[in-house]
Amino acid sequence: MTVTPYLSIRNAAAAIDFYRDVFGAVEDHRLLGDDGRIGHAEITIGTSRLMLADEYPEVDSLGPESRGGPTCMFDVSVPDVDDVYARSLSFGATSLSEPADQFHGSRSATIRDPFGHRWTLSTLIETLGTEEYAARAAQDEGHGSFALQNADPETGATSETGADVSTSSRQVKPLSQGDLYYFALPVQDIARAQRFFGAVLGWQFAEPDNGHVDNISAPPGGVNAGTADTGARLWFVVDDIQTAVTRVRELGGSADDPVEYPSGWSADCTDDQGTAFSLTVPSAEYAI
Repeated sequence: MTVTPYLSIRNAAAAIDFYRDVFGAVEDHRLLGDDGRIGHAEITIGTSRLMLADEYPEVDSLGPESRGGPTCMFDVSVPDVDDVYARSLSFGATSLSEPADQFHGSRSATIRDPFGHRWTLSTLIETLGTEEYAARAAQDEGHGSFALQNADPETGATSETGADVSTSSRQVKPLSQGDLYYFALPVQDIARAQRFFGAVLGWQFAEPDNGHVDNISAPPGGVNAGTADTGARLWFVVDDIQTAVTRVRELGGSADDPVEYPSGWSADCTDDQGTAFSLTVPSAEYAI
């Protein structure tokens, strides 16, 4: 499943040129109506896709300029925020906040493009663990909240949006029967695994002797040391652990008796061909 933003813009052709010149967008598709308006276009920025079209007031499809302000905002990661910020202004964007280092480890700036949409430009300058992120957030404005100050270019007034900052090393997501809930990779040395997968995949670990990965989701996972397993272990969600264990055994597989952990019920199993896997019923705090 994917979600693709669809923009309504007063001058879609000019917007495509702007996104190309500033963000390096590639135009993939354009359909023109008999009246010359762009009825549908698709562009790619990095690995992200945007769809856009000219305004169609007759079907209440209007852009920010007609509605009096943006109806959505965008966050884009760029290699050099200062360079992209300056380039955007040279192509007609308005500065809402200049590039500045942020507590969360990024250098960011905010612009309004010439068509009314607001973009936050960010460049990662350091990777923070969960504990460091929480500590810096607590020191930021509001002691646990952060504010984005956006100055009106005409009046100089600022508007503030605040959000509570909370961190957690666990994933909270809707879970259904058959979903992959967690994975674990067997390793001999957790410290070496942290260095390796941190460099290759960008995984972050809050503690040096804990293999749980703190910055991934869908599903979460980690590395385990001191295990006899030679392959990855996968945990799958079931509605009823006892029923599922019974079914595994009836179908010719094997299943350990379920054990309850803080994260929920778990049972190690093998299928009727010897493939190892685990079943789980997540605890309430780990599932929504």
